[in-house]
Amino acid sequence: MKSPFMKRAILAVCAVLAVSCAARSVDALRGNLSRKARSLALGPGAIPGCVVVAGADASPIAFGRANGVKVPVAATATYGKGRAVAVTHHGFMEGEVMRRRGNAAFMRECLVWLAGGFPPAEIYVDRGRGTMGSAAAEALKDVKGLRMKPLPGYDALSSLPAGSVVITMPDSHSIQDAAKLTEFVRGGGGVLAVVVGWGWHQVSGERPFTESPFNAALGPAGIYTCGAFAGAGNDGLYEVPETDDMPGLSAESAIELAERGSVIPPALGARCLFTLEALAEALSTTDIKWRPRLEAIAKSAQTGLVPSPAHPLRRTRVRERLAYTLFQNAWLARPERNWSASAAAASYPGLPAKDARRVTRDVEVDMSVPRWHGTGLFAGAGEPLTLTLADGAEKLGLRVRVGSTTCRVTDHAEWMRAPVVDMELPLVKKTTTFASPFGGMVYIVVPGGRSGRTSVKVGPACHAARFVDGVDTPETWVAQLRERRAPMVELESECLVITVPYASVQNLADPRPLLQVWREIMANDAKLTGIPVKRASPERICADVQLCAGYMHAGYPIMMPTSCLRNLLSEPTIRAGAVDDVWGFFHEMGHNHQNDDWTFNGTTEVTVNFFSLYNMQKICGRGIRDNWKIGGEGFKRRVEEWRAAGRPYDKWRADPFLALDFFARLIEKYGWESFERLFAEYRALSPAERPKNDLEKREQWCRRLSRIVGEDLSEEFRFMGVKKGAGDEAKDAKK
Repeated sequence: MKSPFMKRAILAVCAVLAVSCAARSVDALRGNLSRKARSLALGPGAIPGCVVVAGADASPIAFGRANGVKVPVAATATYGKGRAVAVTHHGFMEGEVMRRRGNAAFMRECLVWLAGGFPPAEIYVDRGRGTMGSAAAEALKDVKGLRMKPLPGYDALSSLPAGSVVITMPDSHSIQDAAKLTEFVRGGGGVLAVVVGWGWHQVSGERPFTESPFNAALGPAGIYTCGAFAGAGNDGLYEVPETDDMPGLSAESAIELAERGSVIPPALGARCLFTLEALAEALSTTDIKWRPRLEAIAKSAQTGLVPSPAHPLRRTRVRERLAYTLFQNAWLARPERNWSASAAAASYPGLPAKDARRVTRDVEVDMSVPRWHGTGLFAGAGEPLTLTLADGAEKLGLRVRVGSTTCRVTDHAEWMRAPVVDMELPLVKKTTTFASPFGGMVYIVVPGGRSGRTSVKVGPACHAARFVDGVDTPETWVAQLRERRAPMVELESECLVITVPYASVQNLADPRPLLQVWREIMANDAKLTGIPVKRASPERICADVQLCAGYMHAGYPIMMPTSCLRNLLSEPTIRAGAVDDVWGFFHEMGHNHQNDDWTFNGTTEVTVNFFSLYNMQKICGRGIRDNWKIGGEGFKRRVEEWRAAGRPYDKWRADPFLALDFFARLIEKYGWESFERLFAEYRALSPAERPKNDLEKREQWCRRLSRIVGEDLSEEFRFMGVKKGAGDEAKDAKK
């Protein structure tokens, strides 16, 4: 009979052997993948997410890049008696890419590994969305003995034969069902799990990743998803390397490095931060393995480091950035609480003047106008704000928003402010009280499809200067600037609201000319795209010290850097129309008016500039060629070289201003009126008449514009793949 000591020794040896076998097994899989797959392709327009691995039994097997850092886009794990593989976009196994040797080999090898090293007798394909397409099944059919069956749901997992392999997208199920998948793997099953973390985050209403069914299901095995995007390498492919021996890539490695302090060089710091921030996003609040170590690192951070434009917080400050991330995650998970002020609020959105008076006011809300309604109030950082609804209004779907920016800069190489400073809460109770750690302008958010009016009592908060065109005068505006010392101010008309720092408008004595020129711009955009000048709700522009993407970007609101405020707030500068001063404003507002029906593949940054050219002419009095972007001798030579080369379509699509020249020639020949008529026609199309694919978009452009101008333009459009004669109906229009 074996002694207790002997039993423990045998168990320990078995555990070591099991881990060793699992490691060798993963190494064998990686070796097969690196030889047979080498790289993965992804279909056009598909953007994979990322995963992070935590634990000795989890390992990345394919990589993309995010902000210059190599990040995992596929990973494996052994758990209990079973195995799991996670891939971060179903596009890796669907459509044309599965006819590529690398993708097909990758999926075949993963399925064989999941089945324990033999071709799986049966593969059960989850009927949920985003799992496996017919092309993937075709590519896998040569695996000997392979059979595919539908999986009716997670309740069926417990009755599957031993050694079965399941292909599923856990985030298409409920978090309550996640445990069934965990137990299936633990008991010896194989799972090929598809996860697009950023996609789940958007679809779920930006719930925290602790609520992701994928994380609940495969987190115990050591694979987590997060909100990061991944891009391909310089060759447009995703790397499948022979080894994952890279410091900072696993949770254990990143934590060990961070525990030592500042991580140098910057590339290593960036890799550690990706791993730690992704892990912090995903871990359950009850996690006892990793979370205490992350919190200990955060507590060791140097206090008093506040990110600002003058002193950005860079990736080498791993402990300090992790401290902000953990705080951010805790806040966003429970925004309804009364949070203390963050020192970073001083950088953005700013702090009210010390003597700024706090007020409570009744805000009238027109429910027929959707989106944000300004209250004229600024909530101080860490100051409790109370909203009291009118009777019955808790059923209207209203929300309160604090913060004007929508830019979240968590993954940036350096932070010029706290990574997230805005928040929203549903107003589902008669009275709601909370405090934001950053404060900001206060809005009531109205869902679409409502009518009538209601009121909300809001306060205490600082009165912010707010010029409402048609209500305020230069005199009331100057008085507001003197008396209302909130850090942000708003300039508002029926079509546009501009939100900027207080300091940027102190010398703006009369906002009316500025709002008038923007009213004209908005009317021009509406006319060109074929919508009514009177809008359902105004567009918005917001200035921020750091943006999440681009120098400027479109959206609601359009986000602009504070560095451009001198031009943005100057009516004379806008009307003068120097291209470097105003093109970007016209361009970003144009994005908000673009129509997908007349924007085909490769022309998103082309057709948007119709609005730039239109406003340069209508507002600034400048001709189509009166700018360096599509004017000048150098540009003319570029166009002629393209024409001499036979007008290659790929080169045309790759050069936005070369492409814009094609349309500019049509405008010069037929006038803006032809484009106005064309886009109004598109706006009126029924669903059956709308183009169904990219070629149809190009053909409808040719056919519809040909009819409007009374000439067959098919020869002009031929280099785009449009057949000769596609505009023949123009001949009938002439008769």
